Amino acid sequence: MLLNALVLLASLTPLLEKRAATLLAAPPVATAPAEAAPPRFDPATRSVSNWHAQAGEFLLPRALALTARLAEDPPYVARCVRLNNGWCIKSARWPGEIGADAEGHTAFATLADGADAAASLLRRYVRDYGRRNALAIVRRWAPSECRIATPARVGKGVATPAVSATLAPRGLGRTLRARFLASHRPGGVPRGRARALRVQPWSPLARMAGRAAARPAAARVPRVAMLQPVPDIAAGISAEPGRAGTTRGAADPTALLDRKVPSPDRMVAESAQLPAIAVGLPLLDLRLPAPLCTGDEVRIQAYAARISGSVGLKPGDDLDLFEPDGTPRPNLAPVMLAMSAVELGTLRAGPDLVTGAIARLKPTTPAP
Repeated sequence: MLLNALVLLASLTPLLEKRAATLLAAPPVATAPAEAAPPRFDPATRSVSNWHAQAGEFLLPRALALTARLAEDPPYVARCVRLNNGWCIKSARWPGEIGADAEGHTAFATLADGADAAASLLRRYVRDYGRRNALAIVRRWAPSECRIATPARVGKGVATPAVSATLAPRGLGRTLRARFLASHRPGGVPRGRARALRVQPWSPLARMAGRAAARPAAARVPRVAMLQPVPDIAAGISAEPGRAGTTRGAADPTALLDRKVPSPDRMVAESAQLPAIAVGLPLLDLRLPAPLCTGDEVRIQAYAARISGSVGLKPGDDLDLFEPDGTPRPNLAPVMLAMSAVELGTLRAGPDLVTGAIARLKPTTPAP
């Protein structure tokens, strides 16, 4: 609390001084109250124009929310706070949606619009997708970036293309890629085929390449003759047996620059045609960066434990959020509060925001 008070005072002091100077300099003028401008989304700053006021009114803890309201850009404010999106929901033409950032997170006109969308989406998870426990909800709400291909998520993700069953019909053991890896060494060289030794021109092996096993005394030459170019150790070796050839790599390193390299587009196209290493994984695309999934399952488990713990349950237990006809149950409010705390980090949604969203949920027909 002391730290929060110090941060608040440090943020408020310049603003109060500026406000006092403005009031003293300008004489009082009777003016009519101006109508508030509608909120707008700024893609450059990835924020909604009224997020300061919304955060100060509806988010907790109050000290940090008040600082976020008055300060320009506090470092502890998460991205979704600036979007009036207390649950980091993805864009799906929600009521009150006025934009989206580059990752697809929705920008809402108010935090209440974001709360309404979160309550509606949770009900859809339970009734339409049968995801009743915390672990099942989190796996769809905030999934792993390296997950196996699944159908598209509504509101929180995108579709991942599935792999045809004809590419890998019998699992890892009998796929084309598995047979290729079993019959080739690392680097793509077939097993059982001798590989030429790659020797650098400046290594001792290169200097010994042209030396005979035994030289007669009469045939010895002065040591100055050793300064002449030494023949390549791989001279005479060619890709096809029985056919003579020369390799200039060791004797002339600059010859390596003359080799033709396939274009990047061709390499990408050929790599995309390789079958996946396991059933269900998408085709390879080297244009995309490799995802980092270290500890992602730990994150999902911790998220689910936070949700279920808010109502005294385990991650695999039924959260009991809705009646069969879609009527909210008492567990919905604490679950939404816990989810907002995980998504926003330092700040979180207040009880009034969640209670109002639950009260505005429209009744639906019973699920079949």
